Amino acid sequence: MSIPSGVSISDECITAFNQLRSGRGANRLQFIIFKLSDNQQVIEVDESSTELDYEAFRQKLSSAVDNSGKPAPRYAVYDVEFDLHEDGKRRRTVFISWVPDQTPVKLCMIHASTKEQLKNALDIKLDIHADKPDEIDWKVILNKASGGKA
Repeated sequence: MSIPSGVSISDECITAFNQLRSGRGANRLQFIIFKLSDNQQVIEVDESSTELDYEAFRQKLSSAVDNSGKPAPRYAVYDVEFDLHEDGKRRRTVFISWVPDQTPVKLCMIHASTKEQLKNALDIKLDIHADKPDEIDWKVILNKASGGKA
């Protein structure tokens, strides 16, 4: 799938996201981390996991690096489950745009120009932009997913 920025979204991204949405049981994906390919032409899956520990996901996302070991931007989707007590349990998927402060300007611009296209291709309404680890703390994600109700 090609997008206006000239960067394409690999079919693998859509397939992984469909697995996250439709999965059941212990093999259900909890998160997917996407990255821009080394040649900056394709958005591809960097990692997907059934790991339920949010802090493990947060650490993987915030410690992402490029080939030279510098902090690198990523997109991610995380499936948030929360309990509204009398209204029952809910599940919402949150799209996260992670762009560390140290990201070069050119890469920031490419990342920004492809964010909406990926988000739209995945049909996700909730999103968070973060450039510092505290902006993806569990309480921030939970608040976004629950609309401030959890």
